[in-house]
Amino acid sequence: MGFTAFCGESRGRPLIVVDLGYSAHARSCGLYWTNAQNAEELQFGDAVTRVAELVTERTKPILVLEAVLSTYHAPSGNPDIRGDFERGRGWYWGPGVLSFAAAIRFLQELTRMIEGRRLDVAEAFLSNKDTPTGHADDAILIHDRFWMTQPEELKNGVEPASLLVQGVPTVRVFKPSIFEAI
Repeated sequence: MGFTAFCGESRGRPLIVVDLGYSAHARSCGLYWTNAQNAEELQFGDAVTRVAELVTERTKPILVLEAVLSTYHAPSGNPDIRGDFERGRGWYWGPGVLSFAAAIRFLQELTRMIEGRRLDVAEAFLSNKDTPTGHADDAILIHDRFWMTQPEELKNGVEPASLLVQGVPTVRVFKPSIFEAI
């Protein structure tokens, strides 16, 4: 039961992408999946429930969370960035730490709902947007660019953010301003 770090190139498998937010009242989560008619914007709890439904309806989907799924601590024991892609946007402060907390809770709740199924999980890192975009739009962008975006190199010693995840998921960085020109 739990999650396995996705590190491969299984292009034929369906994606379930969540731009994960963490709010008491706002629809802070964007959700989009392979062959979806439309993206959805949901409150956190509703997003967990909807993803559980999508997981049970699909064969071997890959869950892609736009949230921190791994951590790194320097030899001193202090938190540090996981790779060059995090310079100025570390996982352990500001929006990163909120994303980290949301990911932990999301995985805990999803584990309860998917009844012993194992699910591959990957991390999306959406950063440095030129203009604000909606959560649904972010989920679509990540879905549509996932396979053409190379995983980032992580420092040795990066660990999964949760004991529910076996291995360290890949991190793929998405920069919307680059894709708007394509």
